[in-house]
Amino acid sequence: MLRANSSQRTWLQDDLSTRELLHRYPALFAMVFAVTGILIDRSVFAVARFGIHSNLLCWGGLSIAALLAVEFSIRYMDSVDSKKAKRLRCIASAVGVLSLFASWHAISEQSYRSASIHRLIGDDAVPVIVQGELSERVTLRSNGESIDSPDSFLSELIVAIDTHRVDGVNQAVTGSVLVSADGDLSHYHPGDRLEVYGWLRAFDPPTNPGQPDLRPAYRRRGLHCRLETKNDQSIVLLEASKDWFGRLISTVSNSGRQSLLRHTDSHTGPLALALILGQRELVDADTRDALLATGTAHLLSVSGMHLAILVVFVSWGIAAAGFRPATQFLVIVLLSSVYVAMTGGRPPVFRAAVLIGVLLLASCFRRTSQPLNTLAFAAILLLIKNPLNVLSIGVHLSFLAVITFMLAGRSMPSLSLHQQLEREREQSFQQLIEGASSRWIRTGKAIVRFFVQMAWMSACVTAVSLPYVWSQFHLISTVSVLTNVLVWAGLMLALPAGVLVVLLDPLASWLGYLPGVVCQWSLRWMAWVIDWTHSIPNGHFWLPSPPAYSVVVFFVGLAATLVCNDRIARTARIGWIAGWTVVNLFLATRPAALPPSTLEATFVDVGHGTSVIVRTPQHRCYLYDCGRLGNRQGASYPIDTALWLLGLTHLDGVLLSHADADHYNALPKLLQRFRIDAVYTPPGMLHGAGSQLERLRNAIEHAGVPVIELCRENMTDDIDARYRKLPFRVLHPPRSGVGGSDNANSLVLEIEQGRVPLLLPGDLEPPGTEVLVDGPRPTPGGVMMAPHHGSLRMNADMVLAWARPRETVVSGSQRAARTEVRQMLSQTGSGVYVTAQVGAVRIRIGNMKQNRTTGKIDVRCWLSDPWE
Repeated sequence: MLRANSSQRTWLQDDLSTRELLHRYPALFAMVFAVTGILIDRSVFAVARFGIHSNLLCWGGLSIAALLAVEFSIRYMDSVDSKKAKRLRCIASAVGVLSLFASWHAISEQSYRSASIHRLIGDDAVPVIVQGELSERVTLRSNGESIDSPDSFLSELIVAIDTHRVDGVNQAVTGSVLVSADGDLSHYHPGDRLEVYGWLRAFDPPTNPGQPDLRPAYRRRGLHCRLETKNDQSIVLLEASKDWFGRLISTVSNSGRQSLLRHTDSHTGPLALALILGQRELVDADTRDALLATGTAHLLSVSGMHLAILVVFVSWGIAAAGFRPATQFLVIVLLSSVYVAMTGGRPPVFRAAVLIGVLLLASCFRRTSQPLNTLAFAAILLLIKNPLNVLSIGVHLSFLAVITFMLAGRSMPSLSLHQQLEREREQSFQQLIEGASSRWIRTGKAIVRFFVQMAWMSACVTAVSLPYVWSQFHLISTVSVLTNVLVWAGLMLALPAGVLVVLLDPLASWLGYLPGVVCQWSLRWMAWVIDWTHSIPNGHFWLPSPPAYSVVVFFVGLAATLVCNDRIARTARIGWIAGWTVVNLFLATRPAALPPSTLEATFVDVGHGTSVIVRTPQHRCYLYDCGRLGNRQGASYPIDTALWLLGLTHLDGVLLSHADADHYNALPKLLQRFRIDAVYTPPGMLHGAGSQLERLRNAIEHAGVPVIELCRENMTDDIDARYRKLPFRVLHPPRSGVGGSDNANSLVLEIEQGRVPLLLPGDLEPPGTEVLVDGPRPTPGGVMMAPHHGSLRMNADMVLAWARPRETVVSGSQRAARTEVRQMLSQTGSGVYVTAQVGAVRIRIGNMKQNRTTGKIDVRCWLSDPWE
């Protein structure tokens, strides 16, 4: 029996002891209880709907009880039973930390919810005049054009408002708003007092299936609402900032941006800003996708790696200058603090600054520092700074990467004493051999070992973070290890060279020339590597996300391997990661169930544009149009997230109604993210001129997808084999087309299920309208998408009278939500659903047993009745 128990113990770590762990990692345990307290206050009390004051009373009572328990154990229990006294103190300390951080979260919530600006926020935008103080450095975004002129920028300002003007009278108000304005407003500095004229509106909830809710992210930043202005003249400076440090940091940041853009080109400039100054907002969508697909998205965020590289170079410089350790510590901490402030104080770089500071402090006092303990201490400081950092995706990925580095950098599996001695002899013998080699050989071997270690670390981080990255970004990258190893050399040169440009170029342009050249060519190397690996076939896969519970199970299982003996831990981890990935590939890519004999159409809310996901009873899926107005960078969001929620990676076809960009400009991205069998267009649609049509043609050709032109004559008795299996009928246009614009030749489809038609007319307008209604009438009582986004000027009432639908869906912006539009569309007794008001609309046509409406048509709106 004793032998059996001893055999079982070899599967677990031999040094597992709660007392030892508490002694070695006190900050880690404190961090765990701090996170627990915040999550409990956020979830349990929110579900129970207790008041915030009740929360504070409860947590305050627990804190006092914990303090009394500690005092009781010291005074009365130590002399009687010291073990029980220590145990009581540990429990009381845990409860105390938990309740203190829960109280801190409750106080933070109370401060946020008590802001009086809430009374100004309604369902619709409200015109306001407010005054307040600029809280942070102005953020610049690209409006989709070149960044060579000030007109190409969109500015975002965070203003803590304190005054609201009503009928010429100033009234006190509190709150923090996100102000957006066209143009470059970076000349404003933190602390400037501003007056802003604009429209106040709440942050929008998600209006589509699969669309992430951004309101918690705004809440984490302390923002209550947004304030949209007409132009930069709507923001007036009342009083300059008196915060000299904030002005200094803002000025250095702005001059650094201008210096970097002067020494880089249009492709590498935005990357330099993100890499060196943390200003990632100017990076275009294509570059973001390439970075994400190659596992190098961390380059867009100044992180601990960036700070560590800079600290290494600074350490070399001050060590060469002969400074003492204490002086080195002060210089590095000072420079790190300035860099943290200049890059916005984001959690990853803040965490790195804490780690570096503690490490240097320990070396100054000749003390050892426990990395995991130091990391937990940094996490506690971040929670003190903002308790909602516990929910930040960036914080999660940052700490996950560092923990993985720490564990991957440990010594290899445990060896017996004899094996350790044998290994030391082999290493000594190897060192003798290398010592006899030439310097070039030794240097080469050192470089190879460095890159092997880099590849190992990168592979570990990629594998461990795979479920989280997959769940948040719908992506699995198979080239991330290769890309990260290759870009490392460029990063090591570009980062310090870029910092020198920021420091020297404002003094004299020629001083920044040489580091500017180094930075530019290093960034070009990095961009080339990223573009090359991004183009590798099967180098990345866009996929539906795995279930949330499965991601939790993954990390629980991975954590369980930490208590295993090192000899089996590695095998267990590899097997667990591989097995979990295979299982979840199957779970995530299963198409969502559709009731038998049911036709489903989901009208995605894309604003002023159109995108309809059609699923047929034969388990085929089509996309009718895919675009929106103002989509200058051709983003496929939120169409792709709606498709992924259905578990789709393949489309049987994309049908484009006509050549207006708001009906097709998302297709190039969709071609990269989904396997599409064919693109269907009306005759001659792709033959037009224009840069967006040219981009569309190139994307279709690059993807190798066939283009099939559809017209009314395709549906005749002598139908071509290509059209025989299509689940729809083409009602318009005729092969010869009609006079007028592209709208008049829109592709009009009818899809019928159980004698109930679904009509999709695109942007049909005269004279195409007259041609359509002269044809056979569809069966009444069906579903129709309003032509031309519900326009009042395009004879939509004529089409309604011809079709006699029972339900009408308007895919449009807030302009389509006007009362007169609803009145016009409901003249035939049809129900009217405007996506701008109700979010995405799902229509199901079939013999369903649990209809929410009578008959064969089931209608659900995302905002009022979301579905899974």
